[in-house]
Amino acid sequence: MKKQFLRVTALLVVFSMLICGCSKANNSNTSSTSDSANTTVAPESSSNAEEASGEPVTLKVWMKEFDGIDLETNLMTRELEKRLNVNLEFETFSSAEDTTTQFNLSIASGAYPDIYLTMWFSPDQINTCVENGVLIPLNDYINAGSNYASILEEYPAWKPMVTANDGNIYTFFYNDTGVHKASEYKMWYRAEWLENLGWSAPPTTPEEFKQYLIDIRDKDANGNGDPSDEIPLMGYYNGRKTDPICFLMNPFELYTDKYYYITDDKQVHFSAITDGWREGLKYIADLYKEGLIAEETYVQDQTTFKALLNRTGEEALIGTFPAWYNGAEIDTTVMSWFTYEALAPLKGNYQQTAARFGGNFNLNGAITTSCENPDVAFKFLDYMVGEEGTILTQWGVEGESYEWVDEPSYYGSDKSIKRLMNTLDTFWNTGSHPRLDTEYYRYSTTMSEEAMETDNTWVLLKAAKTYEPYYVNHNIPDIVWCDDTNLAQEISDLSSLINEYIKTTDTQFIMGALDINDDAAWQQYLDTLNDMGLQKYIEDLTIYYGLK
Repeated sequence: MKKQFLRVTALLVVFSMLICGCSKANNSNTSSTSDSANTTVAPESSSNAEEASGEPVTLKVWMKEFDGIDLETNLMTRELEKRLNVNLEFETFSSAEDTTTQFNLSIASGAYPDIYLTMWFSPDQINTCVENGVLIPLNDYINAGSNYASILEEYPAWKPMVTANDGNIYTFFYNDTGVHKASEYKMWYRAEWLENLGWSAPPTTPEEFKQYLIDIRDKDANGNGDPSDEIPLMGYYNGRKTDPICFLMNPFELYTDKYYYITDDKQVHFSAITDGWREGLKYIADLYKEGLIAEETYVQDQTTFKALLNRTGEEALIGTFPAWYNGAEIDTTVMSWFTYEALAPLKGNYQQTAARFGGNFNLNGAITTSCENPDVAFKFLDYMVGEEGTILTQWGVEGESYEWVDEPSYYGSDKSIKRLMNTLDTFWNTGSHPRLDTEYYRYSTTMSEEAMETDNTWVLLKAAKTYEPYYVNHNIPDIVWCDDTNLAQEISDLSSLINEYIKTTDTQFIMGALDINDDAAWQQYLDTLNDMGLQKYIEDLTIYYGLK
């Protein structure tokens, strides 16, 4: 069980510290990082797993094919079959085909497999399946001493996300605790230019950031003798957190892509109508007016942006850029990931960045009414989210696909995991099956300077450590079950209408087509939102999230 495993892990940590002198990293910020992740110890070997006897039970598993992965022969399949005494028969479809379309075709055929994997179910899809007698409820199996039951006790916030409107649970889950999932509203600065411009440390306030951008504009940051060719700040249109507002609004008002968040006292706070939001727009508009934000930010695509970004030496152009992850934009054949470093949230009235705690969450893994051995099917899925199954699906078999070595891990412990096999030969594709992901499991691999340039683990961790002290929980769940289809549709319609208006109008304010300092223009913005049904939208969201 999970709690028991964590207690055992804690004892092993203490033992390791006594024997090996391994020290726990100090981490006092308010992030979702668990203490157990900071000191990695070798999990118990899975070689002593109890293997079932008798004839194997055949389970027909519906999955997507994955390039280079042989589902029939890889280590994960062989070990699951051996440990659980099952014979896995895969019903697959091409990786080029749309998963939802293939799922709908499977449901329409009436010939269901025993288990649906790969599919990340939405509540609407589960409801449709239940109405048509496709899936079985898992409650009785969960309550009979399962890993699943222990996990729901350990993570109570997950229970409403897996529980359908009728009170039953029909699926397992897939969670992702990758540190980049917590908060994506980041800004990146070109580290070498900081020194070129005589700055001893990165800017920390909106005022300092403006001055830094001015220095990039005026002081020949790339050293080519032309003080006018540098671009202080540039993003691109419709990218993943590539609009400067995602980062620059936060000293004034908490930014989320939805333009609202849920407060700790369970109120919908709509950010985009506050005085703080207006002050943020004034600040960003001033940067744009000063020529510090490139006009192309609001019209160009990623390809154009990356061509400008990926230049080195005296040809380098861009000083700072917004994005969820710098590696998504950097061409490592041209420059290192570490050419651009993460800039901590700026301190104004606030110093903050909106975050989800505990990683993102999806519904994955369901048993159909065609399954003749649902108890075996449940045990199969439940095994994957237990401690032994998690080790298997994350690392494989000790001595065969991985080994523990006396080298530092990415999370700072003295011992780490070294892979011995190609991952294509070891595992199914990430995201294709239920998973309990924790930072303890995820960041145990060996850290080396060479690996830092080829494995993005460290660049993501380094950025996360910059942002973790400033996380503010936006409290918006990943999965919401709503039995009022009219309410859900009204929210969808209002969201599309209101969000598009806010994005368009705010860009007009920033670029000067509308004057953010004009009280009449601001009031017109607020009045238009109210005319669109903003108050009704907020009321609907309050009901939708179960806040009253």
